[in-house]
Amino acid sequence: MTENRISAISKTYAKALVDIGAEDNSLDKIKQQFEQIKMTVDNSNDLKIVLGNTAITNSKKKEIIKDIFKDGIDEKLLRFLDILIDKNRFNEIDSIFDAYCLMSDKLTNTQNVEIISAIDLSDDIKNSILDRLKNKLHCDVVPHWTTDESIIAGLTFKFEDYVIDTSVKSEIEKFSKYMLR
Repeated sequence: MTENRISAISKTYAKALVDIGAEDNSLDKIKQQFEQIKMTVDNSNDLKIVLGNTAITNSKKKEIIKDIFKDGIDEKLLRFLDILIDKNRFNEIDSIFDAYCLMSDKLTNTQNVEIISAIDLSDDIKNSILDRLKNKLHCDVVPHWTTDESIIAGLTFKFEDYVIDTSVKSEIEKFSKYMLR
C-alpha cells in the first residue's frame, strides 16, 4: 500500500471517514468493518458487476448493499457506502480503503511493517524484534511476518517508503559491487 497510487478523490473520501471515526473513537471498528466490505466485494464478481452496472438504479444498489451488510456494519459506514454509490465512486473502494488505513494509522501512531526473515522465528524472537522496532520508530507496530530463504540470514524491514535490509544477501551484493570497482 503506497500513497502514490491513491487518487486525490479517494483521499478526500477517506478523510471524511477518518473524521467520522475520530469523532466517536471508532477508527479501528470502522477499519475492520471496511475491510470486511472490501473483501466481500473483492470476492464476489456478481456484486462487482451489479455495482458497476449503470442500468441498475442507485436506490437498488443501496438496497443490495444494505441487505448484504445490515447486520455486520455500523449505520455510519452504511451511509458512507450510500454516498459512494450516489457519487459513482464505489469502484474506488480499494483506494479509499488504503487511504483510510494510512490516515487512521497516522492518527493512532501505528506503523505497518513487513518483516522478512530467512526462517520462521520463535515467538520470543518476534517479540524481541517488535520491542526494538517500537522503541526505534516511537509508535505501535503492526508486523506482517514473511519468510524468504533467498535472504540467507538476517532481516529486512519494509514500511512506508523505507527498506532496512540487514540480510546476508544484501551484504554479499554490496561486497560484490565493491569488489567489481
